[in-house]
Amino acid sequence: MQDKRLMERIETGIPGYDELLGGGFFKGSVNVVIGGTGTGKTVFGGEFIYNGVKAGRKGMIVLTSEEAEYIKREWYTSFGWDFWELEEEGKVVFVDIADPSLRLQKTVEIAPDELIKSFKKLLESKIKSVNPDLIFIDSLEALFLAIESKYKLKSLVDDIFDVLREAPATCMVAAGVIYGVDEIIAYSADSITNVGMVRVGNNLQRSVHVAKHRGSVIVNQVRVLQLSDDGIAVLSQSPYLEF
Repeated sequence: MQDKRLMERIETGIPGYDELLGGGFFKGSVNVVIGGTGTGKTVFGGEFIYNGVKAGRKGMIVLTSEEAEYIKREWYTSFGWDFWELEEEGKVVFVDIADPSLRLQKTVEIAPDELIKSFKKLLESKIKSVNPDLIFIDSLEALFLAIESKYKLKSLVDDIFDVLREAPATCMVAAGVIYGVDEIIAYSADSITNVGMVRVGNNLQRSVHVAKHRGSVIVNQVRVLQLSDDGIAVLSQSPYLEF
C-alpha cells in the first residue's frame, strides 16, 4: 500500500492551476515555474505564498535579485496583497539576498560555486529557524549564470533541491530561460510549469502549461494565463484562439 503521506496534496489556491496539476502540489515537493521576463513567474510565487498563508500555513520567500521592499510594494499596489502585515504577524518571512547582513552582497568577489554553497548554508539555516510550510525562491538562475560546467551546475541544483525536500516544505522555484539554466533546474524538479507569451494575430496572449508533475495525472493543454487586479488565474481557453 502506498504511503498516504506521499499522496497528500497542497492546493495553490490559484484559480484553474490546481486542475492542471491534477489537484495541487504534492506536500514536500519542489516545483519549478519557467518563463521569460514579464511572463508572471514572480506573481505565481507570490500568490502561492499569499493563498497558503491565508489558509493557515507559514511562508518563506527567498529573493536573489529584487529587494524585498520593492516586491512587497509591487504586490500591494497591483493586487492588494499586504505582505507587510503578514510579516508583522509572523506568518511570512522574507530572505533578501541583497541584505549585507547575509554576507552574499554583490560587491564581494566570490567564486560562483562558493556563492552557491554559501546560499545553500543560508537556506538550511533559515529553514531551520523559520520552519516554513511553503517556500518560494525567486529566482535560482541568478545564482547559476557564471557556472560553465553543466555537470557542476546539475550537482549544485540537486544539492539545493535536497535541502528544500528535507525541510520538508512545499516549494515553488522561479527560473528564467537564459543560457539553458532552466533545462537543468527543471530536470531536478518534481513539477514543471511553463509560462510565456504567444502571438495571436497582432496580439500577445499569456500562456501556461504544466509540462510534468511526477506521480500525478496532469491536464496536458496550453491554457490562457490571465493577469488581473486579483492576481493570476488559469482560464479554460486556449491562448491560440482569437476571441
